[in-house]
Amino acid sequence: MRILTFLLAFLSFSISFSQNYTHNSIPDELLINADAVVRLDKMDVVVEARDLMTVTAKRVVTVLNENGNRFVHASAYYDDGHKIGSLEAKIYDRNGEEVKKYKKKDFFDQSAVDGGTLYSDSRIMYMRYTPTDYPYTVEYTHSYNTSNTAFAPTWYFLDGYRVSTEQSEFNFTVTCGIPFRYKKSNLGSYAIDVELTDTQLKSKGTHLKALKREPLAPAMQDLLPHVKLALEEFHLEGVDGTAKSWQDLGKWMYDKLLVGQGSLDAQTVQKVQSLVKDLDNPRDKVSKIYQYVQDNTRYISVQLGIGGWMPISATEVDRVKYGDCKGLTNYTMALLKAVGVESYYTVVHAGARKRDLDAEFPSMQGNHVILNIPMDEDDIWLECTSQVTPVDHLGTFTDNRNVLRVTPKGGELIRSKQYLDEDNHQGTKGEYVVHENGGVTGQVTIASTGIQYYQKFRNGLKSEVEKEEYYKDYWNYVNNLSLGKIEFNNDKQNIVFTEEIEIEADNYLSNMDGKLFLAPNLFNRNLIVPERSRSRKTDLVISRGYLDEDEFTIHLPEGYQLENPMEPLKLETTYGSYEISLEQQGPGILVYKRKLLVKSGQYTKEDYKPYRDFRKQVARFDNSRIILTKI
Repeated sequence: MRILTFLLAFLSFSISFSQNYTHNSIPDELLINADAVVRLDKMDVVVEARDLMTVTAKRVVTVLNENGNRFVHASAYYDDGHKIGSLEAKIYDRNGEEVKKYKKKDFFDQSAVDGGTLYSDSRIMYMRYTPTDYPYTVEYTHSYNTSNTAFAPTWYFLDGYRVSTEQSEFNFTVTCGIPFRYKKSNLGSYAIDVELTDTQLKSKGTHLKALKREPLAPAMQDLLPHVKLALEEFHLEGVDGTAKSWQDLGKWMYDKLLVGQGSLDAQTVQKVQSLVKDLDNPRDKVSKIYQYVQDNTRYISVQLGIGGWMPISATEVDRVKYGDCKGLTNYTMALLKAVGVESYYTVVHAGARKRDLDAEFPSMQGNHVILNIPMDEDDIWLECTSQVTPVDHLGTFTDNRNVLRVTPKGGELIRSKQYLDEDNHQGTKGEYVVHENGGVTGQVTIASTGIQYYQKFRNGLKSEVEKEEYYKDYWNYVNNLSLGKIEFNNDKQNIVFTEEIEIEADNYLSNMDGKLFLAPNLFNRNLIVPERSRSRKTDLVISRGYLDEDEFTIHLPEGYQLENPMEPLKLETTYGSYEISLEQQGPGILVYKRKLLVKSGQYTKEDYKPYRDFRKQVARFDNSRIILTKI
């Protein structure tokens, strides 16, 4: 019966799409803004049992230019629970004539992990083809079966930016009576039909035009039309699961993946208890244990079987002194429990672009684990894979998103640590001397917190050459820049990173008819202006806001004065504010003050131009000059 189901699904491809792979047959509207055109993308998924899912797929892509090669996707991953059946590819020229054929044995087979992974059975088979002419077309078919039904495929009708779709079909069938859930997203005005019964979802999309990438747009998963599915009864690497809600899913994770993994030997328990014996404050205990973990372990990936989802036991991590995010988080949780501090294993979708676990669609989501520690006031968060991150600091990798806290009573969807715009603060205080020959010498202190701390604190690990390169790029608007002393102070307790730098620059000022032209903002110009976005289609997204506050004391050359006073300037917009002033503090001494606040948020597409205008004004005034004349 299973063989018959597979054959029927495979044969359906031959009658569902008539083959015409000539470039000229592509509709003109699908070529606009496209590097590739997906002629056909078809997948049939059949769930025959809780532990058996069969997938048959065919994909035909016409690559229009070199940038379109990334959309071929002629590869297949496999491991012990994911078996490849058929695998074949054919190459056609612009006229639709077959020029090359790849059978399964012609695909390259290699490990699918990098050097940071110690244990993994994941491998990849991929087609290696170097095109000699464009356009060309790839027809790729493959099938596989897997016992891991916890991850029903999510189907995207568009692959990303600069690729169009002529025809996309996705069919999901359950023949074993297990209930499933689905969610449609971003289908909007696209020509996509979805049909649903108790046992099947059938969907088809046609003539989906390519999207053009726009600056400061929402994340792709918030734009691309797609369908998500999840089985309410599933199987993962030998472990059965049931989940209709986030609470159910968290309960399953706790009972099946965490229970029994938190034991420690008596010697280790005694050791960590002695570390905190003089500490009464739970926050101090957390800091001491976290430092112990950072000093005694290192991160390495483990992706073997259930080990890809179940943490290594705390005893094993304690013995070998390494683990992946799951193992190190579970180990830290066990150590904290040994000293009387309750904490929770927490699943997150990590990445610089914020991505929530979907509150409306409980399913196996996320790609990383962090630790949550409830406190009477604010929770404490730990990134257990890092040997240098401070206690209670989450950077852009895991901040401000829906995460799943796994407790003995079940899962709880909560928000990870959020930094207010003003929390992402950089304070710059500098002093410099202007010389009559146009040069300047000075020193500056920069203190950063919040996300601005996260962006800088690893600078302390750079070599001297790397530090010089960093600051010459940071002040790339200053010609002939020379750096003197560079010192850092990483205050991990208060989470403040302080930089102290001495600088010298020849010919910083220009001289015209005996007058010196000086740009008073020497140390912190924000000259980034978002590119134009004509006929914009998407909202404006400012993912993270920040606040910069600057104060520079300027010593003028002897015998020079400010020709005309600079009037204070203040700009107030929906997206932020900007203030600058220049005041005479005494003979030959000026004080320049600046404040820039950028507000995070999602704004309408109509807001993009006024936001860009605001940033243009900031860049213009940051770059503005004053005139010094002889007394």
